[in-house]
Amino acid sequence: MAKAFTSFSQNVRYLTRSLEPRLLAADLGGQPRSKVTTCLFSTGRVDRTNTGYPRPRLSPQEVSAILRQNEGMVQLNSGGTGWTEQGYTSSGSYSIDSVDSNQLASNSPIEDKLASAKCLHTTGYLFGVFDGHGGPECSQVVAKRLFDYVAAALLPRKELRRVVSEWEAGNRIPVIQVYNDPSQFVTELQEIYQDSFLRYCISLLSAFDEDFSMEEVLIQAFVQLDNDMGREVVENQQSAVLEPLLRVALSGSVACVAHIDGPHLHIANTGDCGAVLGMQSQTAGSGWRALRLTRDHNWENPDEIERVLSEHPDSESEHVIADQRLLGVLMPFRAFGDFRFKWDLVTQAEIIQRYLGPEHLIRHCITPPYLTVTPEVTYHRLRPRDRFLLMGSDGLWECMSPLDTVTLVGEYMSGRQTLQPVRFPRQAITLREVASILEQRQKGLNLKPVDTNASTHLIRHALGGSDAGLDHARLSHSLTLPPEVRRFFRDDISIHVIFFDPNFLRVCPVEI
Repeated sequence: MAKAFTSFSQNVRYLTRSLEPRLLAADLGGQPRSKVTTCLFSTGRVDRTNTGYPRPRLSPQEVSAILRQNEGMVQLNSGGTGWTEQGYTSSGSYSIDSVDSNQLASNSPIEDKLASAKCLHTTGYLFGVFDGHGGPECSQVVAKRLFDYVAAALLPRKELRRVVSEWEAGNRIPVIQVYNDPSQFVTELQEIYQDSFLRYCISLLSAFDEDFSMEEVLIQAFVQLDNDMGREVVENQQSAVLEPLLRVALSGSVACVAHIDGPHLHIANTGDCGAVLGMQSQTAGSGWRALRLTRDHNWENPDEIERVLSEHPDSESEHVIADQRLLGVLMPFRAFGDFRFKWDLVTQAEIIQRYLGPEHLIRHCITPPYLTVTPEVTYHRLRPRDRFLLMGSDGLWECMSPLDTVTLVGEYMSGRQTLQPVRFPRQAITLREVASILEQRQKGLNLKPVDTNASTHLIRHALGGSDAGLDHARLSHSLTLPPEVRRFFRDDISIHVIFFDPNFLRVCPVEI
């Protein structure tokens, strides 16, 4: 059966009904963009007022239509409940006011995935950015499965026992409500994934710990899902769905996940996606501050280099990190999937060599695992001046700095406020105060955004921003690059902007 994996029929079943079949890419870390091409979209201090781009092929209306194609919105604290044209709305005061999301593809199909959900049996919300490499399969699957694992680990013992009983009886009651993603796994995969999830819930019940730790919950969910993805391949070698299971296990995905419960914000990050908190400065008129909540897990992080090298013999130090990559191949040092860097040598021979051939084994892979999925977890207690959380794949951070993104969203918020009806803070207000409010609104007119979605606003400026402002020719050029060269100029970009309710945070007791 050697190389049987590469000779499967072209008419393979999809991982999800919306996912194209695709063979694994040779470059697991993604195509690196050279410094020359990357600088076309950098925010460094260079003169870009005369970019020399050709006459735009797209009109402003056509540009906007492309940028808005994948917009999503979740509106909370709206006083109503149910689906609207803008997204899901729910009543009741909460720390989250609304969420703007968007994606722009570079790869075809896109290898990024966004996810957002509400925990149905606890009070938290989950948001995630998943950036795949070597194909879209791993990011697609992790984005649809990980939140279930997190939500199950948050359940009280009594509720967890009820969920397990219902699942064992064949009643698959959900533990999360997913927003803006109607796709489903095909039946054969769904059964395998549900069996793994039930096993996980049973293991949680048998080893239930009353000493709750949100950090441990997130780490456990990441690690268990990753272990399950590897085990599912080993246990289903005679199954008709072996090929898609292999695609998931041998491609990879980094992930950044936020769990928000009232004023409590936890970020779990593995890889090089990122999360930044937008904070309004205390001094009036002094602008915005950006607080980074994640660190990249790659060769630019000295702690990561030290960690990886310490886990292997000194005799391997020349090859463990080579050409800024893990074993000279993989750019992120933490990720889901990528089991060529994780399986022991016996399993690699049984799976990789048998189904793909020996040429697909990683050179110098002597003492695996070299790659871990274990995330770094950060906690932040939200305050009234914390106005939004920005989560993005590395396609965004290659174009803009954290402070640039926060400043743009802050200006977007000011511009959006200008479009709202005038609301005076109280009935007894002086003419001087009225004049001040109107003056601020007049200034806001200069910031009036083109878009009604903050993530779209960021993507527009990431691709079309210049020292002189938005450059339509530059933006049009980026959006009309041929598919075969586009990946050398920009990566997939995926963004969540989660706006907080300052009124809730202002009155929220510190001890909660």
